[in-house]
Amino acid sequence: MSCWQAVFKHGRALSTRSTNKRAEQDNSGSMGAVVGSVSAAALGYKLYSEKEKYLVQAKGAEVTQEKYLVQAKGAEVTYEQKSFDNRIRQYNTPDMVFNHFASLQMVDKTGIKTTMMSPLDFFGAITPDCSIHPGAGSGVYEEISDEKLKTLRLDKSPVEGSILNEIGKNGLISYADYCFLLSLLSTPIRFVDTAFNLFDLTGDEKINAKEFAYVSTKMSHKLGGFGTYTDVDQSAILASNSGLLNYLFGKDRSKCISRDEFRMLHKNLLDEIIQLEFNEFDKDKTGSISEGDFCHFLLNKTKIPPSQKAKMLKRVDNIWPKKARGISFPSFKNFFLVLASGTELERGLFFLDVENIGVDLEEFRKVSSWVSHNELSHHTAEVVFVLLDDAGEGRIHKESVGLVLFDWRQPRGFDKSSIHVQLGQLKI
Repeated sequence: MSCWQAVFKHGRALSTRSTNKRAEQDNSGSMGAVVGSVSAAALGYKLYSEKEKYLVQAKGAEVTQEKYLVQAKGAEVTYEQKSFDNRIRQYNTPDMVFNHFASLQMVDKTGIKTTMMSPLDFFGAITPDCSIHPGAGSGVYEEISDEKLKTLRLDKSPVEGSILNEIGKNGLISYADYCFLLSLLSTPIRFVDTAFNLFDLTGDEKINAKEFAYVSTKMSHKLGGFGTYTDVDQSAILASNSGLLNYLFGKDRSKCISRDEFRMLHKNLLDEIIQLEFNEFDKDKTGSISEGDFCHFLLNKTKIPPSQKAKMLKRVDNIWPKKARGISFPSFKNFFLVLASGTELERGLFFLDVENIGVDLEEFRKVSSWVSHNELSHHTAEVVFVLLDDAGEGRIHKESVGLVLFDWRQPRGFDKSSIHVQLGQLKI
């Protein structure tokens, strides 16, 4: 019997009681028509106040009315703002998510305005409970001209060799860029070449700017569905001040990207997002986080009841106190890749557990290596088992891990933009 199983069985004898209480709901005794009008007014006021509260990210913007609450750089992001941002990420369409987290609007010489993102706007749009760059709010933008863009100082990613910073040096992120980057991040490693083939329309092992413009427009969700492609779309995309297009194809759009460069783009972008998420827990820059923080990362935004979450975290805390061995960044990164693989993890577990008896720790490590192309450390796998093995039997079942491992992508919007493969009746 392993140490964590012994502690688990001892812990089962202890009676724990959750201190969480459900908030009491306000009683409503008004007539239906009055309730409707009051609710509509309250909702309108809430939306208006949310815009005031989330006017935080346009660096250098001029605030002319004292009633606007501008969050100073470095100020703590409130729980209410995090919750509001989380709902936007999880339940809204990609175009609405983009409009909420984008903080800038490019104004051309004719007065036409185009909503754009800074690189850290993009990170905030895909990271639940993001504290370093919350959403500004739909309709709250800083207007900038082409001339001002050259001198605009954007918030930078703290990651060394940041690809987001490189994109920021070349311009801003358009809606088509956002959809592409989100799709690239949500693509499992083994399907990166498939994604490249979708963009390589001519099959010459290179992607040029016109091919990129065509495919990125087709994959970008628009109001009422996915947009059709016209020469107007192509001209607008190629002429846009897109930092991603400038970075990949040059300002004259004459460059091409190869398959290896596409793979490297995927790797560098994913590495940076993982590092930024890790830094959210590693505030002291020690290179490791506690087992408890790692489990909080896994359970964040899951649909598991709070009382059950508390029991799961208690099991972990009983075995690994705050100053235990910890989870290193390489181990965190490897498991992030497992989670990001989406249905590949689910398929692997179903394949290995056709008898429906669950998988043990070593079998789980084997499946993880299949989907992430990296070996999962024994310690990380053991922490995951303690968290998910409610029965303490040393095996986890597909049904018990679904809400944590299979649904992890949803709050980030990965499920809406991932690549889907169909072969006959098989859908991936």
